[in-house]
Amino acid sequence: MVVLGILLILLAVRISRVPGRVSVQYENYQVVQGTISKTVSGIGRVTTLYKETVFASSGGQITQVNAVIGDIVKKGDVLLKFTSGSEIKAPFDGEVTQVYVKVNEWVNPSARLAEVTDYINLEITAQVDELDVAKISKGQTARIDINALDDEELSGPITSIAKEGVFSGGITTFAIKVAIPDSSGLLVGMSAEIKAEVARAQDVIVVPVEAVQYSDNQPYVWVKSADATLEQVNVELGLSDGQLVEIKSGLTLGQTVSYEKPMVEEQRNFRPGLGGAR
Repeated sequence: MVVLGILLILLAVRISRVPGRVSVQYENYQVVQGTISKTVSGIGRVTTLYKETVFASSGGQITQVNAVIGDIVKKGDVLLKFTSGSEIKAPFDGEVTQVYVKVNEWVNPSARLAEVTDYINLEITAQVDELDVAKISKGQTARIDINALDDEELSGPITSIAKEGVFSGGITTFAIKVAIPDSSGLLVGMSAEIKAEVARAQDVIVVPVEAVQYSDNQPYVWVKSADATLEQVNVELGLSDGQLVEIKSGLTLGQTVSYEKPMVEEQRNFRPGLGGAR
């Protein structure tokens, strides 16, 4: 999250208005202090913390099936019974999401019997690029953005970071998990993005990254004086979030930085005919 420390003063100067040509717009920024936050992000989805398939420990005939898909069960509730008298119980509080057997059915050892899912305790499973994964740590707080819930602000601790990456499409990513303290309104499978802060520069001079130019690897900006003349000023750069960059030296509060932004104008429509364009 970036706390903008810039007062935007927009000055548009059109140099060319030839249809379909590139014109130039100059933007001036009066410099004040701001805060830059650099984050590591990952794309993922809402997943359940607990989901378990229960299996038969031994073979036998099913004499009773209590579980029905959609039932809410508590840990220890009897899901089904065998003729031998053995019982299969719910491993935790949750919802019955699958029932694989029927009454009087014979099953083999290790046969699937039922599935229980906890839809209350949810988490985010996200993929983080290998270049960023070393910057985050277990226990660190991450912000959670749920695509389906635009106004919802969530955050939670990073609970695990995979020790093995997955290579796909020329990129290696690592799975991380973020706990969700309040899962109200969330559904398993919803897409999400997590952001974890890895660096912060607070109360520093910042300018747009577009304002910084380079000459022989030396960064500089154009400073506009009171008489509207421009002076090239070398600067030392600090932290950047991709939109703003910290200026560690070279600028002072109250100065105005100017830079040009190319803009493509819309093509005018011309129709041939008597008397020329209409």
